[in-house]
Amino acid sequence: MLSSLCLLLSASCSISLSASTPRVSTSSFGSRLSVSPPLSRRRALSALPALVLSVPSASRAVTPPPLPPPPPTAAQEFWSGLLAGGAQKTVKELLLHPLDTAKARLQLAGGRRAVLSELFAKPYDGVLPALLAGAPAASVFFAVKDATKRRIEPFALGAGGTTLAAVASANVAYWAIKNPSEVLKVRRQAGVAEDTLAAAADIWRKEGLRGFYSSVVPNYAYSTPVDCIKFLLYEGLKAELKARRGGASLTSVETAVGGAIAASTAQALATPLDVARVRIMTSNATGVINTIRTVLANEGFGALYSGVTPKVARALASGAIQFSTYEAIKEWTTRFLSRTFPDL
Repeated sequence: MLSSLCLLLSASCSISLSASTPRVSTSSFGSRLSVSPPLSRRRALSALPALVLSVPSASRAVTPPPLPPPPPTAAQEFWSGLLAGGAQKTVKELLLHPLDTAKARLQLAGGRRAVLSELFAKPYDGVLPALLAGAPAASVFFAVKDATKRRIEPFALGAGGTTLAAVASANVAYWAIKNPSEVLKVRRQAGVAEDTLAAAADIWRKEGLRGFYSSVVPNYAYSTPVDCIKFLLYEGLKAELKARRGGASLTSVETAVGGAIAASTAQALATPLDVARVRIMTSNATGVINTIRTVLANEGFGALYSGVTPKVARALASGAIQFSTYEAIKEWTTRFLSRTFPDL
C-alpha cells in the first residue's frame, strides 16, 4: 500500500511539472527547434485515473473468494434423509392413494373387466397401514441410502455403482419395516379383507409372522430394479441440468419434472413384476417367475401390463411430489445440522 502511494505521489509531481513547463522537441536533423504549449491542469488531472489503474495488482489488496461449505458427513446425511424421506412419503400417500387402489384392483385376476365405479369405490381403503408403516419405512430407506452413499465414496465405484449399492442396501431395511403393512394394504384394496385389524389377526392365526413376510422376496425383487432405474435416471438428469446452469442448484419445478420422468419410466418398465407381487399377496401364487409364466399362459401378454395407465399416471405425480419435497426438506435439514451440529 505504501509503495502505491509513493508511485501516485511521484506521478502527480511529474504531471505538475509537465503541466507548467513547455516541452521542447528537436527535429531528427537537429536544425530546428519546436516548442510545445504547456499542458493544461485539466488535462494533467485527467491522466491520474490511468496512472491509478496502472499500479501493479500485487500492490492492491485482493479479497479471496469464499470457500465452499464442506460436504455433509454420513451422520448428517442419515438424519436429513430420515426427516425428508418420511415427509415426502406422507404427502405422497395422502394425495395418491386412490390411484394406487385402482391400480391394485386392475391387477387382480379378472380385474381388467372392472368398471370405473368399482375401481374407485372406497379409494382410501388400506391407507391407514400404508401411512403407519410407509412413512417410517421411507424415512429409513432414505436415511440408509444417503448415509451408505457417503460411506462407500472412498471405494470409487463411480456415480452409478454407488447409487446401485446404496439403493439395494436401503431396500433391505425398507421392506423389513414395510412388508406387513403392504400385505394388509393390498388385501384391503383388492377386497380380500374388509377390516385391517381383522385381516392382521387372521394372518397371524393362520400363518403366524411368516404370513406377513410371505411376499417380501417379490416386493424386494420388484422395488429394487424400479428404484435403481429411478434414481439413476433422476441423478443423471440432475447432473445434466446443474452442468448447464453452471453448478447452481435446481429449482423446485426442475426437480419435480426430473422426478416425474424418472419415476414414470421406471414404473412402466417394471409393471410385470408389480403384477406378479400383487398376485402373490392376494392368492396362492408363489414365486415371481412362476407367477409371470402362469399369467402369460392363462391371460396373455397384456395381462402383465394390467394397471399400467393408472400406474404411470401415479408415478408421474409421485415422482414430482417425491423429489421436489425431498430435495427441499433435505437441503434445509442439511444446512440446519451443519450450523447446529457441525461435529455430527
